[in-house]
Amino acid sequence: MCWDVWPEYLFIKHEKRQIGFELDLSGTPEGDVEHPAPGCEKCREVYQALVQIAEDVFERGNGDFTHQFEPYDQGIHYSPRRGNRPEIILRIRIVHRKAFEQLVDAAQLSYLKELQQGLEQLGIGQHC
Repeated sequence: MCWDVWPEYLFIKHEKRQIGFELDLSGTPEGDVEHPAPGCEKCREVYQALVQIAEDVFERGNGDFTHQFEPYDQGIHYSPRRGNRPEIILRIRIVHRKAFEQLVDAAQLSYLKELQQGLEQLGIGQHC
């Protein structure tokens, strides 16, 4: 398992604003699954494990921000960064709870750092 973070942007009156982050938590089916198929039972198990981990880490979160788990896309993703291994991804949007169009601020950066530390405490690294 590993994670990556990407900026979340919104266009308001033709102006591009960073309003939050997308945190991608990814996992790989067990080694005995040679050719997983999109949406297969093993992939759904990985996805459910990712959701459980995310719920545990995010429950420690901050009341000023909200997180939204994107629906399971039932796809298998391949990243050259990680040797093109088959991965299941849970995408999580992190935005302000109120006035979600607000720019990213220091408190939101601190919240993201807390989440990253929570994942690292579980032994889940970035870009692995």
